Amino acid sequence: MTMTPPPIKPLGMILVLTGVLFWTVGCGSESDTVDSDIQAKANQPAAVAEPSPAEPDSTGELASDAGASGLSSEELAIEPDATIEPLDEEAAADQAFRELTWDDLLPADFDFKTLRDKIDLESYDIGSLTDEDPEAQRLYDDLQSVMSDVPMVVALDGLDAQVPGFLVPLEMEADAVKEFFLVPYFGACIHSPPPPANQIVHVVLDEAVAFDNLYEPYWARGTLEVTQTETHLGTAGYRMVSANIQPYE
Repeated sequence: MTMTPPPIKPLGMILVLTGVLFWTVGCGSESDTVDSDIQAKANQPAAVAEPSPAEPDSTGELASDAGASGLSSEELAIEPDATIEPLDEEAAADQAFRELTWDDLLPADFDFKTLRDKIDLESYDIGSLTDEDPEAQRLYDDLQSVMSDVPMVVALDGLDAQVPGFLVPLEMEADAVKEFFLVPYFGACIHSPPPPANQIVHVVLDEAVAFDNLYEPYWARGTLEVTQTETHLGTAGYRMVSANIQPYE
């Protein structure tokens, strides 16, 4: 059996989202920045030290047994005291993916205050709207449009990353999920209106996994793409493919 989360009633979403827009006037930090070369740094190979040239001996000749390493045969013969153990699978996975916060998904010049300014709220009599009022649906559509039309961090495209968050299933087969929205707080898109598109990641897992707890946060790991996904629950500005999830710890 296929399950999809029920949509929120228009009026409930309007009142809450309008409150969110008013609230954003006082939120947003001027110090929120994103390193523009985050992808380059994440994929930059480790520097490899060049071998030191062989030192001449007392006669001024290079030691014949130094070889390319610059070490004598006696030094090369010394056995190491201990071997380096390989990383276990989980530790290796942690190093393969760059950990991102939700602030990292916001462009450096993004300001939540600008969202409210894009809607003429004074043209609506919000206090008198009802679920059946066509104006309620029009306001909801306006709010959804504003939340969808926000900038992304283009430099994150193609980055192998891990992001923590809560799951909002897009479709479920029995108790398994393969596609979902990853959001920064519990209840987004279900019990409250969706965040801006640059705060939603559409995650596509390699394989469906058992899932039955909306309250539990997870790590999502995969390759980020800057591409938009529109659904009745909201609009995601990012997609994560070849992904897997693990409980957040």
